[in-house]
Formats: sequence, structure tokens, C-alpha cells
Amino acid sequence: MCVSGYTQKKIFDVLSYTPPKGWQQQQNEGGVQLSVTDKETGGYAIALITKATATDATPYENFNTDWDKLVKASVEVSTKPALQDPVKENGWDIISGTANYTDGEQKGLATLLTATGGGQMVSVVLMTNSNQYQNELLAFINSLNLAKASATVANNKTLPANNTNSASIVGMWVFYNTETNGTYNQLTGGYMRREYAFYGDGTYLFRAKDWMVYVKDILFVYETGTYSINGNQITLSPKKGKGEWWSKAASGRTTGWGKLVRASTDFKLEKTTYTLDFASYIGNDEITLLLRSPKATQRDGNNGDKTGLQEYRYKSRDINNSLIDNPPGFITGFENKTINAATVQPSNPATTNAKINSPIAGKIWEAQSQEKHGAAYGNRSGFHTGGFWLYQYQFNKDGTYRFVYNAASAVANNPVNVLQYETGTYAVNGNQLSITPLKGTNEEWSVGKINNGMSAEYIRKVLETRIKRLKTTTRKLEKTTYLFTVEYWQGNNANALCLKHTKNTVREGSPGQNDQSCFFETTAAKAETYNGLFK
Repeated sequence: MCVSGYTQKKIFDVLSYTPPKGWQQQQNEGGVQLSVTDKETGGYAIALITKATATDATPYENFNTDWDKLVKASVEVSTKPALQDPVKENGWDIISGTANYTDGEQKGLATLLTATGGGQMVSVVLMTNSNQYQNELLAFINSLNLAKASATVANNKTLPANNTNSASIVGMWVFYNTETNGTYNQLTGGYMRREYAFYGDGTYLFRAKDWMVYVKDILFVYETGTYSINGNQITLSPKKGKGEWWSKAASGRTTGWGKLVRASTDFKLEKTTYTLDFASYIGNDEITLLLRSPKATQRDGNNGDKTGLQEYRYKSRDINNSLIDNPPGFITGFENKTINAATVQPSNPATTNAKINSPIAGKIWEAQSQEKHGAAYGNRSGFHTGGFWLYQYQFNKDGTYRFVYNAASAVANNPVNVLQYETGTYAVNGNQLSITPLKGTNEEWSVGKINNGMSAEYIRKVLETRIKRLKTTTRKLEKTTYLFTVEYWQGNNANALCLKHTKNTVREGSPGQNDQSCFFETTAAKAETYNGLFK
């Protein structure tokens, strides 16, 4: 990725580029895809630019992650990528590699460039099955230009607009880092792990474990105490804790323990007040907890070589999936504790009641997904088909609600329009939302004919137009109580209602990342209209 003299550049997120002349372009919040196809020869080329996402991994780890996710998940690659020498640009470390691939009968060359810097990563993928596009791809690569890494971090955060509250922080938050060989930047198998578990009753558990190849013993730290939230500040008051050095297991396994060697004299109980924020990053649905402190803390340590103001980033994780194991015979006292046993009230409750309750009533909340062609569709892979999935809640101020699920697939042999809807009552209690359906229906409708010559936009219109009811079945009425949050997502420019659920529900189906399903606030004018269903 380098500076180029090409004109007519376009900007997407942290990258500017010059699109090859005559190539098609599709863009969404997750990335930009450029493509070209020669109908006579069957040759094609695809370029994909991803949105920058948060990362605390090394450049090589990020490259390997996106190679698996963006290349190997799309086409069949039988060899490891041939890596080029690392390059630095504007504070970014750039790793690139290539490998041959097969996709059905098609054979081609895949190239991945991954840039890591400023706590973020961004990737560019190139795929082609023909030499005829080499010059255009080379010109495209030479046109790529990265913004300075230090100036890009704030642009990708989607903050909750001072909507921090105890319900938002309850759960486990982790920072997992892997040890690397400084000379070759290769993974050693060692790691440094930190975990916070914030409980609904106002208590917390902190644990840390460092198992490193180049350090003789294992460092284990644990601490328990209470926390309180006041506006956008969280104060942790430790009650007890300790740090210990343990020998490594004789087997050499990173999950085993040897014997207690000595206490850690460096560890002290430290009451700390952090500035509290949440962030999510476009292209990554995970929520990140941001804790900022004027200086390094006992628990969190130094953020690299940085002195002064520290920002610590912790990702949400299911508390049942902890990667820290306790030393032999050690008990924290939290083993049988329920994470949501009770909800602690912030120090200033007057600032939170409206944030938790009022954003739901009198609003429409929608979530939509667009169907895309899979890898089997060759040069159409990744393009929208015209198929869709739509979920809509409307919570009325009188305590009633209505829900609609509407979907249709453009790649089904005989496409139908699936329509499911229900009405009932709802109640809000703190950070809990209880939905009680009273009646509902599941239907299937016929739609018009579609063909490959139609655009995705036109196909969607065909699939949305219900012609004749084919089937009506009894709908299961499922009463459900969710933990929920309402936060502003800057990337979507809308408030998000996130319903927590670890199991499948009749309405939402399977939970998404972080065991939740999120819906975005919309207006009656912009929302899909289903008023005729509820007359």
C-alpha cells in the first residue's frame, strides 16, 4: 500500500483508492467490493476492502485471521500463503501474501494485504482467475493509500452516548494477548490474559494469568471487591486479592500448574476510578469495554510502552468460556455465583431510569440482513441476491407490542415469502424486558418469477410482493424475559435495542455475537409497513 499519483481517488474508511475503469462497485458498512467479468472468456477479478476493526493482536496474527476468514472461507486453498517482506506506512505494519486457489472448476490466485496500526486492522483481498487483469490489479494496489494510524481510531468507535449503566457492564470482559518472538514476530504459545467479571449485585472478580515461554514461572493474580457507577465513571474498591508465582507443569502444558514458588511482592490492592465507555467497531459485532485511567493501574498494567493516560480495552465474552484456570485447590468464592443475581443501582439513579425504560416505548425497532451469493457462485460470490430477512418490533406506550418476521430467499428452488407475526403485551423492570404474546400467525405466500438477468434491487421488489397465501400454520406463543440495553451506535447512526438470550427464541431465532439480538430505532415513515396485518 503506497502513495500514488493516480487521480479520481475514492475514500472508504481509512483507505483511499482508485477504482479500475469499468469495474462494478458495491459498498456497505462492512466493506467495498470491486469486480469485473469477461463473459466471453469467463475471466474475472475481485477486490475487497474491509472496514477497519479493533484489534490487540500482532500484524501476523491479524493476517492469519483474515486469511482464514476472507480467503479460505470463500475458496479452496491447499497451500500456505507465500509471504512478502513486511512494509511500514503511516504507522501501519503491512503483511501481504499470495496463494493459488480452486473454486469448483475455476483456478486462480488470491492475494491478501493486512495493515495493523493504532489498535486497528484493515485488509484488502484480491482474487482473479485470469492474467488479463494483472495490470489493472497492480494499478489498483499501487493506488492504495492509508490514513495515519494515530488519526483513525476515533473514527471507528460507536459509542453509547453517555448511556453507561450497571446493566451494560454486567458480564465478563477479557483481554487476551499472545506472546511472540520479538526477532521474527512468531507465536511462541505463551500468553497474557486478564478477565473482569462484573456481577449484578455490585461485586466483581478480577483474574490474570501470564504463561510465557521466556519467563520461568507462571504469574497468577486474583482480586475481588465492589464497584459503583456514577455517570461515565466506574470505581473499583478491592476487598481482598493476591499475586503468586507458580512453577510450570512438568508436562509443559500451558493449562497446567506446578507448585507455588512465592508470593508476588509487586501486587497491591488499589482503589481505582476509571472513565467508562463502550465501543463497537464496524465489521465486528463485538462490544468493547474501554477503561481509561490517568496512569497505569495494578490490575491492568502498562498499555505497551505508553506512560501517562492509559486506555484499556476488554472484549465481551460468555462467562462460561473463561480461558483462565485457577491454581490447584484455589477457590475465589464466586464459583457458584450467578452473574445477574441482582442489579446494582448506579450512584446517581436519576441519570439512568430514562435511559433504560423510556427509549423502548412508542418506538419501532428493525433489523435487516441481505442474502448474498456463496462461494459456489464464482464471480458472483459475495454479491447480494435480492433475498432478505427482516425483523420488526413496535412497542406501544400502552404496554402492547407487535412483532413481524418477513423473509424470502432468491436462491431457493421455489422462492416464497415467509411472513410471521404476533401481538401481545410487554413489561419493563429495570434492565429486564418481558414479552407475553397473546396471538400470532405463520404464513407462506407465493411471489413472482425471478431470473439471473434481474438486478438484486428488482428481485427484492418481486420477493417482497406477496401474491397468494399458500399456507397458514399455528404460531407458537413464547413468553420470554430478556436482559436488554439501549445504546447509540454511531456506525449505524441510530439507537440500538439489544436483547440478551443464550438460547434460540421463536422471534429472534439463534443469538448473535455476545449472545444478543440487536434492533435499530427507525421512524414510521422509514419502517417497512405491516399495518394491514393487525387490523
